Amino acid sequence: MGNDNETIEQVSERFTELDDAARRRAAERSAAGADPHAAFAQESVMLAMVRVYNN
Repeated sequence: MGNDNETIEQVSERFTELDDAARRRAAERSAAGADPHAAFAQESVMLAMVRVYNN
């Protein structure tokens, strides 16, 4: 896991596959109290599932 003092921007940099909309959704969940790593990981998983479904 990452450092507890990481900013949302620092966490976001690790999820290079996410588009702007996914980053916004994850940042909004983080601002609402969700763990930033969990929010970005969830967006990453959802994006992968959508890509598999669409192929």
